[in-house]
Amino acid sequence: MIRPRQAIETLKKYRPPQEGRGGKMRLDFNENTVGCPPQVIRALRRALDPEMMTRYPEYDEGRQTLAAYFRVKPDEMLLANGTDDALKMVCDTFVDPGDTLLVPAPTFPVYEFFNNVAGGRILRIRYDEHFCLPADEFVATLKKEKVRWVALANPNNPTGTQIPKAALKAILLAAPDTVVLVDEAYQDFSGQTILPWIRKYPNLIVTRTFSKAFGLAALRMGCLFANPQLIDPLQRGQNPFAVNSLALMCACIAIRYDAQVRKYAETIRANRASFCRWLETHNIPYVPSSANFVLTRVGEHAPEIALKLRARKILVRDWSYDPHLKGYLRFTIGSRAQTSRLMSELHRLRKLIQTPDGTRAWKNMVSYNSTGWFS
Repeated sequence: MIRPRQAIETLKKYRPPQEGRGGKMRLDFNENTVGCPPQVIRALRRALDPEMMTRYPEYDEGRQTLAAYFRVKPDEMLLANGTDDALKMVCDTFVDPGDTLLVPAPTFPVYEFFNNVAGGRILRIRYDEHFCLPADEFVATLKKEKVRWVALANPNNPTGTQIPKAALKAILLAAPDTVVLVDEAYQDFSGQTILPWIRKYPNLIVTRTFSKAFGLAALRMGCLFANPQLIDPLQRGQNPFAVNSLALMCACIAIRYDAQVRKYAETIRANRASFCRWLETHNIPYVPSSANFVLTRVGEHAPEIALKLRARKILVRDWSYDPHLKGYLRFTIGSRAQTSRLMSELHRLRKLIQTPDGTRAWKNMVSYNSTGWFS
C-alpha cells in the first residue's frame, strides 16, 4: 500500500454541507438566500458559447477591474478560487511541517484544516465568556511563542462577533514577523474593514469572498490582498489557472450592481435585528452578531431540533459537535419571509428548546426568567 504523508494520515475529514440542499430553505451555510443580481445571470447566459469555453482564463483585465473596486493596486491582490483557495495559498507559501498557526476558538475550521494538511501545529485561544476575543492573551502568546501565522475571521464564524480595530492593531504590532490573516467574508454585513491597512502593516493579509453577500458561492470566487512583498511569493506558488473565466466575469459584473448587494445587506441587518428581538422576547439566549447569522443556544435537544427543521425543509447548522458549543444552533438570516417562517417553526418546536438556568455559560446572553414561554 502506498502511504500518504503523515499529516494526511492523521488528518480529520472536513465536514462539508450535506448533499440534497436544493429546493430547501438554506439557513445552514450563511449563503445569500435571495440570489445574486439578476444582471449577472443574464450576462452568464450570453457568455456561454463554445469559443469562450475552449479558452484558458485571462486575468489581467479582471484583476484591474476588481482592484479598482476594492481601491487597491493590481499588484496588491490575487484572485482566488474562493477564500478556501486563498487559505491554501497561504499555507502552501508560508507553512512548513511543525510551523504554528494561532487561532481563536471556536472559529472557521478550514484555517486548521489547511494548516494540518501542510503538517503544521495549532495553538488555540478560546473566546472569553462574552464571546469576545481575548486580545491581551493573543498578544502575550505572540510574544512568547514562535507563531508562523494567525487566522482571524472578522466577524468571526460561528459567533458573529466583531474584533475591535484596536485589538487587531495590537496583534499586528506584536508579531511583525508573523503572517496575520484577517478573513473579511462577512464584511458586507458588519461594515468594518481593515483592507487599507495592507499598506501600513507588511505582515497583514486580508481576504474577501463573493460567496456571501454577492451570492456567487457556486462559482467559488475570492480575493486575497496584501503588500506586494507578500503577494510576490504567494503568486509564485499559486495555481496558474485557479480561477475560472466565468467566475471572474460574474464577479466583475456583480460589482457594477453593488447597490443591490448593499440593499440586500441592509435587509439582512434589519431581519437579524428582528430575529434577535424575537429571541429576547422568548428568553432564548444568543450571541450578538455582526454577520448574516446568529449563534443561538437551544439546549441539549439541538441535534433533534435541527433534524426536525430539516424534515420541514429548513436547513440550519448544528454546532453541538464542538464540545464548547453543545446545545447551539447557528441560523443564517434570510429574507423577511424566510425569517418569519424560521420563527414560526421554532415556536412549533418550543417544547424542545431549553432556556438556560442560573448556571448559564455566557454572561452577555439573555438570562432565563420564570415567566415561562410564549405567553
